[in-house]
Amino acid sequence: MHEMKCPNCGFEDEGHYCSKCGAELSSVAPTPVQETEKVPEGAHWYDKCPVCKSGRLSSNTKKSFLGLVSTEEFECDGCNSVFRHKRGKIELSYVKDTKNSVWEEYKGNPLGEREWINITYGGMSDVKQRESDREFWMSSIKEGKTAIIMPHEAPIILKKDEALQLALPNIALHEPRAVRTGTYGGPSFRVMKGLSIRVGAFRAESHEELKIIDQGIFTLTNKRIVFSGSKRTVDFGLNKILSMEPYSDGIAIHRSGKQKTEYYTGIVNAGLQIKIDGRSYIEPFTGLILMYAIEGLVKKL
Repeated sequence: MHEMKCPNCGFEDEGHYCSKCGAELSSVAPTPVQETEKVPEGAHWYDKCPVCKSGRLSSNTKKSFLGLVSTEEFECDGCNSVFRHKRGKIELSYVKDTKNSVWEEYKGNPLGEREWINITYGGMSDVKQRESDREFWMSSIKEGKTAIIMPHEAPIILKKDEALQLALPNIALHEPRAVRTGTYGGPSFRVMKGLSIRVGAFRAESHEELKIIDQGIFTLTNKRIVFSGSKRTVDFGLNKILSMEPYSDGIAIHRSGKQKTEYYTGIVNAGLQIKIDGRSYIEPFTGLILMYAIEGLVKKL
């Protein structure tokens, strides 16, 4: 898998999501959960070759120069693929067909016996399985097929047919504010030792910086977003959202009726449990997941 540049933060990373900010690296649709054959009870990894799926692996010992070191190898009697023990695991070290998908995916990657059994019967390694499950889960959230509900007592009064999805405390609301700076233009003349005078007009310049406006609770329901701060309350329907941009600890929202983009930061990476086909993982909660959760709710309006 080659590295790609994140369109959000510029970080170069592998996979489909940036490990720095969580943004999508590729527009390629996530791979659905792969269907596998049922693994026979009591199966061993060498019963069937993971490469050709038909031959059997036989053990033989090869000795190195002068016979001082011996290496146990497993060779397929069908496709002649070779596996070797390495660091307590098993590595695919040789195949005739270097375009074989198993070779391209796992060459030089030591895996456990159970993982090779999974690959033989249509599955994948633990790392790739987790990545595939994560992509499938993220896609389900984005399409509105899976909802993220983090149980809390509602910090707002819910309207009719409104359901609380999550409430995030200690969230900072930022907005861009104009900052004015200035310099004197023109030449400088030395009047005496240690004293110079600049001749010319004062030139004012302005640029925008993000300023913290307030801090409070960010509440997401199936119909709206409410920010409850000590100085300001923000309340708008999900159908008002024009665009969003995720960050590792927050999200930027541009909505109709509001000229400036609002930035909500301070998400704590609490663990979300993913369960797919009996497999369970803990996924850190990020701005990207929050954005996908909002997108999924918008599609269900």
